Amino acid sequence: MTTAAQPITVSGAHRPALAWGLSLFIWLLPFHIFAITVLFGALWWPAATVRVIAAWKELLIGVLFALAVIHALRGGGPRRRVHWLDLAVAALGFLALAYLMGANLWFGSDLPLGAQLYGARDTAVVSLLYFVGRASPEVAENPRVLRALFVVGVVTSAIAVVERIFVKPEMLVLLGAARYVQDFLGAAAVTTGNAYGLPDNYWTEIGGQLVQRAGSTYMSGQGFAIPFLVVLPAATLWVLSAPGRRVLRWFGYLLLWVGLLLTLTRMTIVVCVLQTAVILTARRRWEVLLGLGFAGLAGLGAMLILVPGLASFVWDTLAWQTGSSATHLSDWTEGLDAFLRHPVGVGLGSTDIDALRFGLTPLTADNQYLRYAVELGVLGLLLHVAVLVGALVSGVRAWLAARDEPAGAYGMLLMVTVLGIALNAMTAVVFNSMMLAYLFYWLAGSVTTIARRPAAAAA
Repeated sequence: MTTAAQPITVSGAHRPALAWGLSLFIWLLPFHIFAITVLFGALWWPAATVRVIAAWKELLIGVLFALAVIHALRGGGPRRRVHWLDLAVAALGFLALAYLMGANLWFGSDLPLGAQLYGARDTAVVSLLYFVGRASPEVAENPRVLRALFVVGVVTSAIAVVERIFVKPEMLVLLGAARYVQDFLGAAAVTTGNAYGLPDNYWTEIGGQLVQRAGSTYMSGQGFAIPFLVVLPAATLWVLSAPGRRVLRWFGYLLLWVGLLLTLTRMTIVVCVLQTAVILTARRRWEVLLGLGFAGLAGLGAMLILVPGLASFVWDTLAWQTGSSATHLSDWTEGLDAFLRHPVGVGLGSTDIDALRFGLTPLTADNQYLRYAVELGVLGLLLHVAVLVGALVSGVRAWLAARDEPAGAYGMLLMVTVLGIALNAMTAVVFNSMMLAYLFYWLAGSVTTIARRPAAAAA
């Protein structure tokens, strides 16, 4: 028996006090890297000026957190009890700040201050959005966020299709992508395998041929793919329930999948398929699940026949025989060895892109769990896992309490986003994606507040 989802209606009568900040993140973060690339790489603006402009997002986090604190001190809204997830997020942030101040002294790591500051930004600063979310539960009761993520995903996917057809590597160089990566990010080490000075992961090998990956406005295939861990579930929830213009919505949804597939980011594609299946199963949309399943299998079969070398590419992926598989194993081995030798951690900025951009050899990469373990030790790893588990519990609780209401949809969104993060984090440091990390922490806070209301607790 099929249960039809209730339409999600958009009301303009109730606008959350802090939701404007979330809207800015949703609409600006997908275009942030492209704008910085053009300003620095193509227009040759001074690096100092561009870095000040690029800091808008951290400044906005600080402003939003300050407003949330003022709101709480003034007694705005109902009093909220402290939840253990609040303590886990706060403890992770304080741990990162403690390592920022003392890691070099404690461990003799001699890490550059810049690398440590970037590590603190990615761990402590972004977590402040959780508490902004706790102060703005209205965000998880208004479907504007779902619609906005759907529209942004469609726009960036349309750009990816145009890019894949018309944009050549030479055009990316003219846009400033090579200069941005080499000089602004300081990551020249990842550009040595091609003649353009672009990141080597702009291409992947299929059937002995290098195939360019779509990066859209994120200027990177993986950078474009990772936000789909939250964008695609939000879009799925929106198209299932939004009223009117069904054909247009489903066309946009198809375009989203095309954009994701053009990234050729295998783990993220598989995880997004799993997320979609979970949503459709939970909402008992069996006809959509079967339809999308048959369409996906038919499309895969056609591509295996029509695209030379794709079958061997898929087989090598499943057999763990690709170049990226070897890189993952090497990074994981080094990371596990570093963790076992330094179980209390080495310090912020010692892994992944943060280390690379300051001329260090990363102690690990391609694994978010190992990043926390190597930088912040056993305690940091446990706190990171606790944050994910706590967010998952909040999502489940909100979903069970209000399945046919917007709050239930956001509970489901948080659930599958945590699932996507937990799985994809095994092969990538997914919180390097600002779009994903910012939205995750905000949604985790908003949904936790809703899930802990008396009505939800009784469900």
